[in-house]
Amino acid sequence: MKKAVSVSALALLLLTGCTAAAEAKPEGSVPPSPAGPAAAPATSAAPQSPAQETEEQSCTTLMGDGGSGPLYKSIQLVRISDGTFSFQPSSPENTEKLHKTVLAAADTAPEDIGVLLTALSAGTENALQVAGGKGSQPVNFDPFGWSDAAGQLLTRCAPYEAASAGVPAAPDLGSPEAVGARFPGYPLVVDAASVDYRAGAWLEDKLADGRVVALAPGLYAPHDPNVTDLGAYYASSDGVSGDTAMKQTVFPGSGAAGAFAGITAGSQEP
Repeated sequence: MKKAVSVSALALLLLTGCTAAAEAKPEGSVPPSPAGPAAAPATSAAPQSPAQETEEQSCTTLMGDGGSGPLYKSIQLVRISDGTFSFQPSSPENTEKLHKTVLAAADTAPEDIGVLLTALSAGTENALQVAGGKGSQPVNFDPFGWSDAAGQLLTRCAPYEAASAGVPAAPDLGSPEAVGARFPGYPLVVDAASVDYRAGAWLEDKLADGRVVALAPGLYAPHDPNVTDLGAYYASSDGVSGDTAMKQTVFPGSGAAGAFAGITAGSQEP
């Protein structure tokens, strides 16, 4: 009988000891994890966004020196005339490089300029396809939307273009009479809205009254209402925009800033 009591007491002691240990376990404790090293959670590095530039930084790069920047080059690839358009790329390698430059500039430019550059890239993309660039794909091309984007970029960025030294007009074109003898009807004052969009956009920030002086067919200077002598506009090529060949004809040795190929006389000119 004593043996049975001893066993029951031992069983009771073991039972109460386990219960106490269970009650002593901290509330909310986490059971130990299985043996072996814990697997690190999978992480992926977030892609780094290109650093955003200021408007001045973007425009300075786009305009380049002496009319050599990617904005000028992109505009030169596209010819729009009389409701038709065509692409005039150089080599596939150069055209591809220019296209990538425009897309990279769109990534780092202020958002509104980036949107315009993306629209501009439709021209370089199609020019690359015409040039036979590898992997190029034709994209829908809206000449009106494209020229509007190009014009807005010129207007925004022309003020940041490095000024080139102005040169006087050629000796045989140094007066209105001499100009008129060679280009009948010139010089004259016309509305900026009547000239090629490229020259009009480049000059827009410089306009005082929305008008320009047509110095020769397709060549313009911003009109100053206080300057009534039109001969004064031939003193320097500084601030003049228009056709590349005509600019060199009237101002030999002048820089390429504000000069574009294929600009012809506007609707208000002779």
